[in-house]
Formats: sequence, C-alpha cells, structure tokens
Amino acid sequence: MVWVAERVRYFQRLVAVPHILALVLVIDVVAYFAGLLYWYGPVMADPATPAWAWPFIPDCPLFGLLGGLGLLIVTARRSWSEAARGQAQHVLRLATLVSIGVWFSTYWPGAPAGWVALRAMWAVWAGALLVAALWFRQASPWLLGLIAFGQIKYGVWTITAWLLYWRSTAALFGSPHFSPDSVVMTATHIGLVAQGVFLLFYFRPTLGAALAGLIWFGVSDFVDYGLGFYPAIPQQFISLDGMQWSTIAVTGLLVALYALLSQRRGDLAGRDVGPEQASQYT
Repeated sequence: MVWVAERVRYFQRLVAVPHILALVLVIDVVAYFAGLLYWYGPVMADPATPAWAWPFIPDCPLFGLLGGLGLLIVTARRSWSEAARGQAQHVLRLATLVSIGVWFSTYWPGAPAGWVALRAMWAVWAGALLVAALWFRQASPWLLGLIAFGQIKYGVWTITAWLLYWRSTAALFGSPHFSPDSVVMTATHIGLVAQGVFLLFYFRPTLGAALAGLIWFGVSDFVDYGLGFYPAIPQQFISLDGMQWSTIAVTGLLVALYALLSQRRGDLAGRDVGPEQASQYT
C-alpha cells in the first residue's frame, strides 16, 4: 500500500498543476458537448422527453463533466488559498448565471428550431455548474461519491457494450469490427473509469454516499430501461437485456463497495483516517 500511496500522491500533485488541471477540465467539457450533440442529441431534443428526465439521460457526458468539476473542487481545497477558492467560486457562480441565461434563451419566442433543440443540453450544463458553485467549498462525501460512482458505472457500461460488440461481430464476420466509434469510445471511457477511481482517493465514501448512489442510479436505471431512455446501442450485435442487467448489477456492486469502504479506517491509499475525518477530504 505504500507504493500505491506514493503513486496517488504523485498524480494528485500532477493534477494540481494549473495547466494539467485546466487540460482535464477542457477535455471533460469537450466530451460533454460532443456526447450531447453526437450520441444523445435526438432523445434529448425529442419534445416527448420529459424535462425531469433530462439529468438521467446523458449518462457518460454528464458524469465526465461532473468528474472534472469534482476534481477541481478537491484540488482547490487541497492546494489553493482561501482567496483563490473564493475567486473560483465567484467565477463558477457567474458561469452558472450565464448558462442559465443561455438555457432560458431557448424559450424565447421565435428562437430557431435548431437552438430550441439544444434546450436540454444547456439545462443539464447549467445544472452541473450550479451544483459545483453551491458545493464548491463544502462538497461532502455523498456528492463526491455520487460523481465517482457515475464515472465508474457508466465507463464500465460503455466498455462492456463495445466488448460485446466486438465479440458479436467476430462471431458473425470472422473478426471484430473495430469501428472508429467503438475504438475511440472504449479508450475514452477507460479514462472515465480511471478518473472516477482517482477521485475516490480524495475522500472516504460514507453510508450516505452509498445511499445517494443507490437512489440516484436506481432511478437512472429505471429511466433507462423502465421508460426506454437507454443509450443508443447497435442491438443487432448487443443484447439490450444483457446490458440492462449488467448495469443494474454494477449499481448494486458499487453500493456494496461504498458501504464496505465506509467501515474502513484508512482511505484507499492506506492512509489513516480517523472518525473525525471520515466525512472530510483526506
């Protein structure tokens, strides 16, 4: 565990470098808009999609964005002065207000149809910024745990889907079909899982985080598979039932893992965390 702790501290120092942190945030922001425009665009723009379901639909892009914001929060708490944290929170608040204004502009009379179609994308974006702005200085383990949970869960979902796709195409055509989508999305979602695991090293999950994960992702799984808002997949190669039960299983496993980790004294890197620190960053 000493080796693990040393590697974790090294990467935490690396991410704290402003240019590196900025690069991570830019990648997560670009991935959010790319995912919403390219993969989730039709279902998010569909007038039949209820507004209350918007936060539960763009799984990977949303939690990639939240992961970047979560990393910003924990890095600021560890490495920044109080004045710098105050300035960053002020910037986030301004960005949230601007984003809410952009979202509201999609309701203006006479707004172009193409702009109206982006309403859900801007609403979810503004909501993510609002969460970061409100909890920038006091984000608790339940919130950080929820973010890491989503990154790991949806990263695993996407990797699993493309592995099944390659297996099915190999069986049908004699070799796997390594489409650009499948290769790029598998690589990026390995990164999504890694980012979620990395975020877990900044705090110790609590039972509250396990409960928050169970509630949020239980509802999300119902929205996906009970109401039919699941991510688009080539169903001729990938079993929808298989993906449904695998993602529900991942939800259960992560809830159990969080509950188990909440009983540990130390954090994931083996560093000691006393009872008074259990709900704080390590």
